[in-house]
Amino acid sequence: MHRLAAAMLVLLCCCCLFLATQQQQQLQPAAGGNRASPSCIPHERDALLAFKHGVTSDPGGVLSSWRRDGRHDEQDCCRWRGVRCSNRTGHVHELRLGGGGPFRPDLAGQISPSLLALDHLEHLDLSGNDLAGPTGRLPEFLGSLKNLKYVDLFGIPFYGGVPPQLGNLSRLQYLDLSNSYWLGSMNSTDLSWLLSCKRKPVAVTPEPYKEELDASGNSFHHPMVTSWFWNITSLRFLYLSSTSMYGQFPDALGDMTSLQVLDLSDIYYDYDYQDDDKNMRSMTMDLKNLCNLEVLNLKSTHLYGDVAELFRNLPRCSPNKLQELDLGWNHLTGMLPRWIGQFMSLVVLNLGWNNLTGHVPYEIGKFSNLTHLNLKRNKLDGTITEEHFASARSLQYIDLSYNALKIEISSDWQPPSTLEYVSFASCQMGPLFPGWLQWNVNITHLDISSAGIADRIPQWFSDAFSNVWFMNISNNQLNGTLPADMGSMSLLQLYLSSNKLTGQIPTLPPNLSYLDLSNNFLSGLTGHSATRFANLRELSLFSNRLTGHIPESFCKYQQLFVLDLSNNFLEGEPPLCLTEYMEVVALSNNSLSGKFPSFLQNLTNVEYLDLSWNKFSGRLPMWIGSLTSLRVIRLSHNKFFGSIPMNITNLACLQYMDLNNNKISGSLPIYLSNLKFMANTSMVGCFQALAILDSRLNSLSTVWKGQELNYGSVKRIEDTSMTSIDLSSNDLTGEIPEEIVVLDALVNLNLSRNHLTGVIPKGIGEMRSLQSLDLSRNMLSGKIPATLSNLTFLSYLELSYNDLTGRIPSGVQLDTLYAEYPSMYIGNIGLCGHPLQNNCSSERHAPKQGGLGRTEEGYGIPFFYLGLGCGFVVGTWIAFGVLLFKRNWRIACFRLSDKLYDKVYVLVATWARARQTQTD
Repeated sequence: MHRLAAAMLVLLCCCCLFLATQQQQQLQPAAGGNRASPSCIPHERDALLAFKHGVTSDPGGVLSSWRRDGRHDEQDCCRWRGVRCSNRTGHVHELRLGGGGPFRPDLAGQISPSLLALDHLEHLDLSGNDLAGPTGRLPEFLGSLKNLKYVDLFGIPFYGGVPPQLGNLSRLQYLDLSNSYWLGSMNSTDLSWLLSCKRKPVAVTPEPYKEELDASGNSFHHPMVTSWFWNITSLRFLYLSSTSMYGQFPDALGDMTSLQVLDLSDIYYDYDYQDDDKNMRSMTMDLKNLCNLEVLNLKSTHLYGDVAELFRNLPRCSPNKLQELDLGWNHLTGMLPRWIGQFMSLVVLNLGWNNLTGHVPYEIGKFSNLTHLNLKRNKLDGTITEEHFASARSLQYIDLSYNALKIEISSDWQPPSTLEYVSFASCQMGPLFPGWLQWNVNITHLDISSAGIADRIPQWFSDAFSNVWFMNISNNQLNGTLPADMGSMSLLQLYLSSNKLTGQIPTLPPNLSYLDLSNNFLSGLTGHSATRFANLRELSLFSNRLTGHIPESFCKYQQLFVLDLSNNFLEGEPPLCLTEYMEVVALSNNSLSGKFPSFLQNLTNVEYLDLSWNKFSGRLPMWIGSLTSLRVIRLSHNKFFGSIPMNITNLACLQYMDLNNNKISGSLPIYLSNLKFMANTSMVGCFQALAILDSRLNSLSTVWKGQELNYGSVKRIEDTSMTSIDLSSNDLTGEIPEEIVVLDALVNLNLSRNHLTGVIPKGIGEMRSLQSLDLSRNMLSGKIPATLSNLTFLSYLELSYNDLTGRIPSGVQLDTLYAEYPSMYIGNIGLCGHPLQNNCSSERHAPKQGGLGRTEEGYGIPFFYLGLGCGFVVGTWIAFGVLLFKRNWRIACFRLSDKLYDKVYVLVATWARARQTQTD
């Protein structure tokens, strides 16, 4: 009986268990036959679909799974990408839609207010997307999602203030509104809303429960903000990099004893932002009690004062925990104290870009944990020896460049550490090549430029530096040939310019992107070396001894955007297949010939074009106006003829135009107002590649103040002081269009040595930026406009040898110019008044003029003197005729002939003026 009762009880329990299991399975939603949580709430699904509707761009299909139609499981928003629901209630708890940043945003559009329906939302991550919407403001309605604990809107280009409604988020533990991509700037004048947050203020690490504050890249202008930041004494991590704030470094920093990381780099106090001297501040706060401080970053904070005093304020608690100290880009002075060795735990020490003086103390060599040492661009002197690195077993990065240091290290010395980044630029290392570097086979970055090395490249060069990807040994006196085995190296950037290297260019590493061998004595490229560079972006070989034709293999450089072959002995026509991505083409001072290169028509990105001092001929093509990115065009000293294409005025970014010494004829283009850069009306989009090119590119020069002057590197043309038009020494006719006066950004205008007629534009005084104006040796007539005296920046004026008449305008500026250039009016017999000696009282009796020295009675010039002068010029040309075949004498001969011509002209004009006086 008992056994039967027990069996019945067991059977009953099994039945109950079975029924309970069946009931639980019936309560679960069907999702592929098995689901552990309920499906999403319908009105929350509608809210998410409304959010999707506010997204205008989704190139990666992030929200492609967000659909209302389809199978039942596709309608379940808890299964959508980036959506996470509660396993118990089905409410949306998390929305994780972080994107790839401003250059690769996953989503674009706006944040829809429909998110308010997600009243159980705790985690919101929309970082790295372009969701600022049409207003660009941070949505106020986010403050109504009171369950939010985690909000990440990093990188979204919001601007304006932070809405105080965010203070309603009483459960907030993590908030990131930073914008390190510089697409926008939050400008918070009041952070009182943060004080209403009952829990930890803000945190911006993947671990949201640390006591950490990151407000980098924002602007705070209210006084209470400063005091609020510095009074959160529980903080362990404080990041205020690139922040604009009110006030000074407070003394209260010394009370934040829990701090482990303090990053104030690039912080900017805007109380006196227009005066950098007043914006500088000394490091007066006492940080000695910050015994937990591991990282102190004060880079670029306008600190000034004695560096030793600053070190006295740093924590020296036992054990010393300070590992990273960055004081670079400041105004610190004085000598490094020898007791710097007390900071034995330092791993990173950056004192670069200051004004430190004296010797580098040997105590730096005692930092056994130091991996990164930067003393770049100070005023340090003395000698660096092996003792400075005796105990530096961990050193990987060293930069002592641009100091007056002498590196005296034995070639046999083997460093105790394995260096990876080495920069001794402008330090004295020579004359021998520093042999001790051969033991650092892990070097990836090597800069020993301007180091006084006068030696051959050693045999071990290619093997020892096989891992180097950046190498700069320019501005030395390396001689001999390049190693034949460089093809196996890993180089990506190689700079060997301004040395004395000879021979042919051997096979070089195939992955090179930047190659600069300019200013050497190299004679050519081997056939193999000219075909391997599939990734080459910049090639600078100017000022060598390259001969022959430009190789057709250059057409294979599909990534090339800078090509500079100037100042060589190249000849023939350039290849017609150069890459369409080219932005800089510099082929000047060779013997290249043919018509205007047709391959240029495809270079829609070209910004710098230099074909000067060659043998090009023919007409300028009409399609030149389609090169709308052009900022510099130099075609001088060629044989181009025909008129200037009218559509050249389509070049809105054009800043520098030099066509002098050709055979250009016709009139000046009328629509000069279309040259918007020169008219100072539109420069948007005109600062691109040229703004980042460095000084390795060939020099600019122009005829300025009567001489051909050198402007340095291409990089400098981003400065508007280079705005120039030079059309001198051509066959231009007609009048100077009045529209030229709209070019008020023009600094240099040279129209000399043409056949221009008519009057000088009356509004020329509106060209306020003009510093040099040369209209000499034309057939201009009429009076000199009185507005010319308005050009207060004018430092050179040349109006000689025209048919100008009347009184010379008065003005202090013109008088000063005449004192410096007394020949500026010569050859204009009809001019009178101060500063000339011709009295304008007889102006009404002045005879009419034609050409030089002409009167109504005829030419009246003794042909004997004219023939004598011409014979003198011809004889001089014969004497120098042989020299004309040498390229280096061209400019000298041109200048000499001009001076001789001027002297003969002065002689004849003086006689004519004396004859005219006698006649009157």
